[in-house]
Amino acid sequence: LSQYFVKNNIKIDRIYSSPLYRTLQTASIIADKLDLEIFIEYGLSEWYDPFEKKIYPGCAPLSLLRKFFPRINPTYIPITKLPNNGETFQELHRRMDRTMQSLIGEEENIKCVLIIVHAASLVAGAKALIKQPNAVINCATCSLTKCIRSKESWVLELNGDTSSLSHGSENNCIFTEIVEDDNDVEEMQVNNY
Repeated sequence: LSQYFVKNNIKIDRIYSSPLYRTLQTASIIADKLDLEIFIEYGLSEWYDPFEKKIYPGCAPLSLLRKFFPRINPTYIPITKLPNNGETFQELHRRMDRTMQSLIGEEENIKCVLIIVHAASLVAGAKALIKQPNAVINCATCSLTKCIRSKESWVLELNGDTSSLSHGSENNCIFTEIVEDDNDVEEMQVNNY
């Protein structure tokens, strides 16, 4: 991905990442290449279904994470707290909506932000940003989803783009929401193509 940004002359102003190790690995590679800091945002954490996991696995303390990822900004205070007991799909959407609205209003001089998250958080965050709850958001491994501001709204310009990857799209997750007896139920389909 970092090669894609350099090749296409895309200037990233800030990198936000989920606090989970796998996303920080990706963020670290890109931050090294682009000489940027990583801002850990708990609101970008992965989604855990409360019916599958009894306890949210949490994340390591920042002091420990900085030993592995020295580009983590030590002074940034996350906007959102870590979810601690899993959350319904509706709660994930509300969390990502709050997080995205807060991040886009952070600083005026920041024009291009890279957000590194897992599949469910990407889908909910992109839908929140473009204000289209029924949009189909593709999220293959290491895919790129690009939203651009157009006047007062956001437009989905790239949707799970994998053209920068030598092997193309892998593990594309498509989330479908189903309502049963007033309880939200979420299904995930993973396609390898």
